[in-house]
Amino acid sequence: MRISIYNDSDNPIRVIVDHDESDDLILESGDERLIESRDVPGTIELRELDGPQASER
Repeated sequence: MRISIYNDSDNPIRVIVDHDESDDLILESGDERLIESRDVPGTIELRELDGPQASER
């Protein structure tokens, strides 16, 4: 599965692909990325970071 994600939020978003938290990425506000899952079925999880979570990344 391949999708394009655009962060339209004021906060960063953490993207976790196929439940692999060691290879996650952070999308800052205004960023766009093409994300690809290799698992079938694929899983792409989005977590909006705010407050202390945003500063801990």
